[in-house]
Amino acid sequence: MRLTLDHLIIRSAEPQATLSELSAKAGTPILAEVEEVGGLASGIVRAGALDIEVLRIGNAPPPREQGYGLGFTADAPLGEASAALRALGFPTSGAVGATAGGRSWRAVHIHGLLPDPFPVPVTTRPPKAMDRLSERLAGRLTRIPAIARAATRKAGSSMVVVTEYDFDAAAWRAGAGRGPEVLAVEVGTGGGDWSELPLAPAPLQLQTDRLPGIIRITLAGAREPFALGDVRFEFSSAA
Repeated sequence: MRLTLDHLIIRSAEPQATLSELSAKAGTPILAEVEEVGGLASGIVRAGALDIEVLRIGNAPPPREQGYGLGFTADAPLGEASAALRALGFPTSGAVGATAGGRSWRAVHIHGLLPDPFPVPVTTRPPKAMDRLSERLAGRLTRIPAIARAATRKAGSSMVVVTEYDFDAAAWRAGAGRGPEVLAVEVGTGGGDWSELPLAPAPLQLQTDRLPGIIRITLAGAREPFALGDVRFEFSSAA
């Protein structure tokens, strides 16, 4: 089982303003306008082979944009991927589904990679039938707005997820245009050990001695560098 980097997550108190600034300054086409989804607000731009999601989550948003997290996809069904991660010692959550704009997907959270992760129950125990029943129930409950808001009122300081799309994500993304390629993503792990994580080749540059979160994103092109809160955006014309 291998995990492929799929999207980057920037947390913002004002996702619409952040999304607009990111798109204008980076030249990234907007893939999804900001929408309320399950107690949070999310918008997405497309950057080459990756999405960059701008997310408002939690009752106490950060005072400035934060390089909050990373999303991966797996080359195995989500349940198998979660079981494989647990066998490697990485605690994962049950899978929870979500829908937006006619699209649907499911995701599991991984703990033990970045400090103070999104507070969701996780375990390293092999999945059982009761776990799958709980996942289905959680998916139904998070479609109820009041419960969804309660479930996301505490955001922690980071989020790492594995997502499985239940729609043709490639076709949907192609409709927005590709945008500039992501050449490098510098991530501080705050001391977290990623060495056993089964990662496919990716532009990730992990720095164990740096404060946790996405620090810098380097895009292809010759635009002016800029920052969104704690996240620095730079450009390179190097092949």
